[in-house]
Amino acid sequence: MSARQRIRVVVADDHASTRENLRYLLNAEPDLEVVGTARNGAEALRLIVELRPDVAVLDREMPLLDGLQVAAWLSKEQPQVRVVLFTLDADVFGQLPDGAVVAKDAPVAVLLAAIRGPGRREPVIHAARPLRVLVVEDDDNTRQALVDFLEDEGFLVESALDGQEALGVAASGAIDVIVLDLWLPVLDGAAFADIWRTRPGSERAPIIAMSGLPQGEAMAAGVGAAAFRSKPLDLPALADLLRTTVIQSGPEPRV
Repeated sequence: MSARQRIRVVVADDHASTRENLRYLLNAEPDLEVVGTARNGAEALRLIVELRPDVAVLDREMPLLDGLQVAAWLSKEQPQVRVVLFTLDADVFGQLPDGAVVAKDAPVAVLLAAIRGPGRREPVIHAARPLRVLVVEDDDNTRQALVDFLEDEGFLVESALDGQEALGVAASGAIDVIVLDLWLPVLDGAAFADIWRTRPGSERAPIIAMSGLPQGEAMAAGVGAAAFRSKPLDLPALADLLRTTVIQSGPEPRV
């Protein structure tokens, strides 16, 4: 497909990891091309005026101008630019009459369909459901930092300080993904994983293993983890990994 036939996209998000992940994801599609990225709403408007894309993918919460403010300006000044609001803020649904709203934890196919769009400007709405994460970490400071960051990113977070406590927490409610330290007291990561996989529904909650040990990656492979991250953690990259891993594992919808 020639460059002229591709759908040209500007991506605006204040998280660098999200911008780069979207650039990689969209450019991998033969009919899509990311022509520019912006870290705030004002920069997004400048790029859109300069580059004249077909679609603007906008985060809801951004510095200077938020996604709704950018969308309102485009609706008046450049209505030919289709807007896709990419957000975890459920309150925004219904506030964008001239564009599409897609939850950040929606399947990738939903986002791609919204970007490609129908022949008319019709809303594409996917009800946001925050992902439920279980963080298993015995170090108090690391555990609290993970919980605070992931909650700020829109996740619902439970935590446990060892494998035994984690089994009890996981049994009390639906879990979408588990962030598991491999070196734990009482019941270590490997023992937890062995027991967890005997539980009904555990196949819908992949494990992201983490460790500061040199052999951590090999240990993660041994417990069948979906992915491994070494400590100290890159928290924004971890948040994106959690969303991607859950999408790929295909969790069943819950009410």
